[in-house]
Amino acid sequence: MDPRHLFAAQFVWFFAAWVVVATQLIGPRLRSLPRADALAVWIAPQMFRVLGLGLLVPALAPGMPEGFARSTALGDSLTAVLAFGAVIALRRRLPGGIALAWGCTLVGLGDLLLALKQAPEVDAAVHLAAQWYVPALGVPLMIVAHGMALAALLGRERVS
Repeated sequence: MDPRHLFAAQFVWFFAAWVVVATQLIGPRLRSLPRADALAVWIAPQMFRVLGLGLLVPALAPGMPEGFARSTALGDSLTAVLAFGAVIALRRRLPGGIALAWGCTLVGLGDLLLALKQAPEVDAAVHLAAQWYVPALGVPLMIVAHGMALAALLGRERVS
């Protein structure tokens, strides 16, 4: 079977599953939390985007075009650093927590949109070996988490 079709099927499935987890399981529990605490929960998954560095490892993504791998790894890593700072600042009520959350969300969404546009152009799915589950499972989570974070950033004091 064509790996592109399998990848697309898994991506759509995992996206739907993460939407259910976010809106039915996590979101309702966050409604009673202060905005900064709820926002920290939605930003926290972005700290794991350093997994994108795996695109630079030939054994994990053999034949992956170098330009795509580098830009994705850089965007993912910058997003992870911003997320790390945002979560700490938000939880400790430090100045700049909301600004870091905005930075993480905007950089992360921009990186995801660029990667989602470029991935079909470079036929990324056929180059994924051990790295397969990072974009298949992880990218849908990041999209959902960014959406929930954006809602929290744009919303009222208590957000789910």
